[in-house]
Amino acid sequence: MITIDCHLHLGMVETQVPIWWMEELYGLYGVEDWDSTDGQAIVDLLDANDTDAGLVQGGDIRRTTFHPDYPEESAGRIYIPNDWTAEQCELHKGRLYGVTCIDPFRDLPGAPIELERCVTKLGFRSMKLLPSYLHFDPGDPELDPLYRKALELDVPVHFFTGMTPTRTAMLKYGDPVLLDAVGRRHRDLKVIVFVNYPWIDQCIALVAKHPNFHADMCYFAGGDSAQLYEVLSKFRSYGALDRVIYGTDNADKARAFDGVGKVPDLYYGVNKVAEERGGEPFSQDELDAILGGTASKLFKIP
Repeated sequence: MITIDCHLHLGMVETQVPIWWMEELYGLYGVEDWDSTDGQAIVDLLDANDTDAGLVQGGDIRRTTFHPDYPEESAGRIYIPNDWTAEQCELHKGRLYGVTCIDPFRDLPGAPIELERCVTKLGFRSMKLLPSYLHFDPGDPELDPLYRKALELDVPVHFFTGMTPTRTAMLKYGDPVLLDAVGRRHRDLKVIVFVNYPWIDQCIALVAKHPNFHADMCYFAGGDSAQLYEVLSKFRSYGALDRVIYGTDNADKARAFDGVGKVPDLYYGVNKVAEERGGEPFSQDELDAILGGTASKLFKIP
């Protein structure tokens, strides 16, 4: 069985990501480790979690990055280029696979071109979009050429949804219900939804409604098996368990709380919760699919 983490971040602190951003983003969770994260750091994280491969992303938030206390230091500072991501993947072939990161409204005509370059030239397996960070409605028809290009290339579009501690982000654009318009207009487009607070049930409903939508479960990496059991049970009740995929978000929340252990152990613990509650357990095949089988097909990872 292959295990795949669908949600991992690259970034070098200070040169690509300012310290104030890290403090604002992760301080809420009690994390005070601002170490840079290159490909080797991600591979070490995969090894620590007994995970075979991971999807790694950089990011381009230059257009909307600003902090009033650091006006000169903050403007246009958050940029982890796709080419640098490709370099890290090349150093760790078979372990790391690239995710195209685009700010579509920085260059609308160029966005589909960059996606095609990353997929066909760099071998990237998906695209990540950040509506709340980049202040756009994912259902905006101006994005349709980009979605059509993703459909043509047969790569999933992974959306950040839900809450972020980043104060410049616009929470209203993190509402997953906005993705319903994407699913209705592009019925065959493969979409990944970040199942995130405070719209967890809305994410479940959205994935259940659209047969090509998938659920990124990295929000639960720092929780417990009881919480995970409840959410997975809801996905199963709506017939959408086969589109749930495992992720850790660099296990940031897991690092913030003592005694969590390896993130996959949370999934293996759900059947203990089922036994305690007299609920329906999950089969080994179902757990294997969540931890890598479904992602292997979605991202075309052998």
